[in-house]
Amino acid sequence: MLRRAVGMKSAPELRLQHLLWLGLGISLSMAPHVSRIPLWVVIMYVTLLSWRLSGPLLGWPLPNRSWRLLVLAQYVLAVIGFLAILKNYGNLTGRDPGVALLVLLSGFKFMETRTERDYYFGLCLGYILVVTNFFYTQTIPTALYMLLVVLVLTSCFIALNDRNQALSVTQRLRSAGLLLAQACPLVLVMFILFPRVPGPLWGMPKDAHSGITGIDDSMAPGSISELLRSDALAFRVKFTDAPPQKSRMYWRGPVLTFNDGQRWSRNKAILFGPQNTLTNLGAAVEYSVILEPTNQAWLFALDMPYHRSIGKLTNDYQVITSKRIRERIRYDMASYPDYRLDDEIELARDAALQLPPGFHPRAVQLAADWRQQGLSDEEIVETAMRRFREEEFYYTLKPPLLEGDNVDQFLFETRQGFCEHYASAFVVLMRAAGIPARVVTGYLGATYNPIGDYYNVYQRDAHAWAEVWIEGKGWQREDPTSAVSPLRVLEGIEDALPELAGSFTFDYGKNSLAYQVMRQFVDSWDNLNYRWSQWVLGYGPKRQREFMQMLGFGDIDWRGLTFGLVASIFLILSGISLWIYLRRLDRGEPARRLYDQFCKRLARLGVSRRASEGPRDYATRAARRYPSLRQSIEQITGLYIAVRYRSHPEHLLQLKHAIRNFRPSRKLRTPA
Repeated sequence: MLRRAVGMKSAPELRLQHLLWLGLGISLSMAPHVSRIPLWVVIMYVTLLSWRLSGPLLGWPLPNRSWRLLVLAQYVLAVIGFLAILKNYGNLTGRDPGVALLVLLSGFKFMETRTERDYYFGLCLGYILVVTNFFYTQTIPTALYMLLVVLVLTSCFIALNDRNQALSVTQRLRSAGLLLAQACPLVLVMFILFPRVPGPLWGMPKDAHSGITGIDDSMAPGSISELLRSDALAFRVKFTDAPPQKSRMYWRGPVLTFNDGQRWSRNKAILFGPQNTLTNLGAAVEYSVILEPTNQAWLFALDMPYHRSIGKLTNDYQVITSKRIRERIRYDMASYPDYRLDDEIELARDAALQLPPGFHPRAVQLAADWRQQGLSDEEIVETAMRRFREEEFYYTLKPPLLEGDNVDQFLFETRQGFCEHYASAFVVLMRAAGIPARVVTGYLGATYNPIGDYYNVYQRDAHAWAEVWIEGKGWQREDPTSAVSPLRVLEGIEDALPELAGSFTFDYGKNSLAYQVMRQFVDSWDNLNYRWSQWVLGYGPKRQREFMQMLGFGDIDWRGLTFGLVASIFLILSGISLWIYLRRLDRGEPARRLYDQFCKRLARLGVSRRASEGPRDYATRAARRYPSLRQSIEQITGLYIAVRYRSHPEHLLQLKHAIRNFRPSRKLRTPA
């Protein structure tokens, strides 16, 4: 009965004010999805919100028993929405269709909101929408924005329970912020101590990684240059000792051996087998890598890797993992920048001579002419590099479209291309001359962050180069791009291609004060993101063990973590409860002491308060006995109830003055 009475009392306010808060909270939580879901879903959502708000604001009819046609229209609209999502995505499961469906459901739930139960259900949908935003991005701005949305949604709960509308918008937000602040210690302890498992707690939807860009396991003209305008981070590197020079930072990825005339791809049949011999010709380099999700099954390592904390080395020194990289991972590597890589596998060298029949006839003829001239393998390599270096070849982001044989047309007609054009043409020439060769893809160079003392490798640093087999020397790296554009290797992609003038480096100039200030800001922000990725997004089992050891707990297992988690939660909840109790006690005790003085003065008049008697009943009985004191008795009782039971401490001083002035004479007599 009380619940129905409260619901009946708050129904008008729910329609006029609380619906606006609910609509604001849900809309803020789905706002980042506007660019990710179909436009018609957004339009339908806005239409449903506007339709529902038009009732209390404009008096327009809403779907109910009196308007059955509107109810039918609502059902028809829902069916159309579900079928449209099914047609658009092909199913109703997965990240993208799931989010679109949830936005649509939120709109329909808002449309039918009538009672407090509907209101609470709508707020829960808002909280769920907050979580779905992290399926797409987990950056610091996203976390801050979602914290703001949670603050608004929590204030909606406070607004609904503020029956007398005594709190302003600022007070509601302040109360919501206080609730969230009280929850912070609990959340922090759960984050630190909750036992981590090697992998996500739940599987991500299959389409959650569909938008990831990066190095693929195949290469065609234009495939790498597409990454050049991407500022997305590929991975971060922190060296244990002195790093190699920037021009020697070749980050090895997929090695491409098979060519079908148009595209290069990996030959998986020769990846595993007897390990080739890697000889160290200089100091080793140790480093750790934080790799962004790639949805691929390989890691990137500095040429030439010999040790790794995860993954398996193939015979051509790719680092392969057993599962696709679908979350940010950290791994340790060690490499030999100066090396000799021998190859005892004849099958691998034979695969590095494969050419598709009928393709690249002019390139094949050119290589045959070099061989007929009696040139050695090393002289043929140098001849090809000199051709790129001395003839009119151009390194450009926008080469002409290759419509015929891409290698012949590039070598003898357009002569304009990106790194994949030069690497592909160079390997074809080597194979046509009988020299085993292959294409290696990955990244070249890195951007140093002096604040965090680490390096960033971006997608725009994507690169392709070649490896050739020289008898007696093994596999050697040859980068034909360096012959055409030395700046690409020595300085980086931005210096090699002036058409990339959109970055602030070229806008301001490296020697200007504006550039230095901007560089400092960018490095500081990037370092903050680096710490965020390390200690928040990358807080897995290994990082948790390291942190607990840093706190002096040693190698603690999941049992110890569980005990610490339960004990910490108990202590935090006990502390919060004690704080709330003492806070209320501090507010209530002065009022009770003053009220005891008031009761003692009435007792001296012959009206003692009974043990089971409440303040109002006691005041009614005393006022009935002494009508002349009715006004003072009711005033004091009302102030006492406001301070003690309604949490209005601002009336405490007024109560104190009223009781101080309440001094009835003992000569008062009870009227007949």
